[in-house]
Amino acid sequence: MNLLDKPGEWTKLDESVPAPEDLRIEMIGVPAGSPLHLSLQLESVVEGIYVSGSVRATAEGEDARTLEHLELPLDVAINELYVYEREPEDEDSYAVEHGTLDLDPAIRDAVVMALPFRPLAQPDHGEFNYTVGEDLEPEEDSDPRWSALRSLLEEEKES
Repeated sequence: MNLLDKPGEWTKLDESVPAPEDLRIEMIGVPAGSPLHLSLQLESVVEGIYVSGSVRATAEGEDARTLEHLELPLDVAINELYVYEREPEDEDSYAVEHGTLDLDPAIRDAVVMALPFRPLAQPDHGEFNYTVGEDLEPEEDSDPRWSALRSLLEEEKES
């Protein structure tokens, strides 16, 4: 369906396409050729074509703590306006060029920005705890040279 210069007209796009090679950051990304599921609505507006919907994929990488393999499902929202006429100084907008929309840059931007900088298999609760063996209780009279320092610390706690 041709949506150009027909405000109010719209169409849906539901299909799977292979992922390009550069949908990744350092520790995680969508493997090249894996499926990207596009569920988009393209709506003609006065200024251009408004694209909204979501992209679903599975990212693979390494857990930031353990460096073990990690798979992370992604469901990324896309809301972009492709304008008919882009201002010369406007480098952030997407443009309708020769009557077509190149969805690759918008999809790439949305997916890469949604990737976690520090991917974790288990949720991060703010504290990293670990246990090695059993807890050791400090010995009170291990070295008499430390007794003077210990008494100063105890005086400081009391005051």
